[in-house]
Amino acid sequence: MEESSLTSGERLHRQGQASTSGIANLIVIGASAGGQQALVEIFQNLSADMPAAIVLLLHMPLSSPSSLKESLGRFSRLPVIGVENREPLQQGFIFILPPGRSAICGGGMLTVDDDIPDRPVSTIDRLFASAAQAYGERVTGVILTGLLKDGTEGLRAVHEAGGLTMVQDPREAQYPDMPANAMKGLPVTFCLNLEDIGPALELLVRRTARFETGMAVAVRTLRDRAALLVRLVDQSSRNPGTREFLINELASLRRDIESIDDLLKGSALGEG
Repeated sequence: MEESSLTSGERLHRQGQASTSGIANLIVIGASAGGQQALVEIFQNLSADMPAAIVLLLHMPLSSPSSLKESLGRFSRLPVIGVENREPLQQGFIFILPPGRSAICGGGMLTVDDDIPDRPVSTIDRLFASAAQAYGERVTGVILTGLLKDGTEGLRAVHEAGGLTMVQDPREAQYPDMPANAMKGLPVTFCLNLEDIGPALELLVRRTARFETGMAVAVRTLRDRAALLVRLVDQSSRNPGTREFLINELASLRRDIESIDDLLKGSALGEG
């Protein structure tokens, strides 16, 4: 692929600027008919700091054109990688498999399967099973709208490996077969409306990473703002009025941070 045709996410990925030290979680999502619209709705509000690598498999005829990568590239805060052959899995990236193909997860890599899928199609099952084998309890498998039952055995593999399983509520899915079949005979962990899947994934992937409370987030945000104010004060010597305003703002902000820190310490002592 020519460098000029790469998305910014692909350039970042190939330049090695993202973390390659391992991933905290792996999310694998399978969908078929109606899946592109569902995926856009899930990913348009996800944070840019998701502690997970995300692999998407959308059932389409082999070698058919797909606009999923472009659609997610417009709406998602996470960079999107179109997988052609083999890519290292990296946290904070969305990986989209080529139409009509599956892939194998292993050794920190995502490798497109050379085999052309048989009928009935089982590309989602194969992806999910390999993810479960490689990442065990760190996997979350998600089945969205679609026809037939690809993904049912894949979710079973995720469940048996100790991972989390999730389906779109069949009652609201555009095509309910895939999520409904996945729920037959399998204790699916979560059955959610589409609007809840994105926020749920945000929370669940942080079960194996540090999760900040609202107070901790507030302190971190205020400290980031204080650091910016310090930089602005340093560069405001030519405008005394602005400099005085910034110094006062910084002093006030530091008092707020101290107050929140005291609240957090008091809460910790109370829990102890």
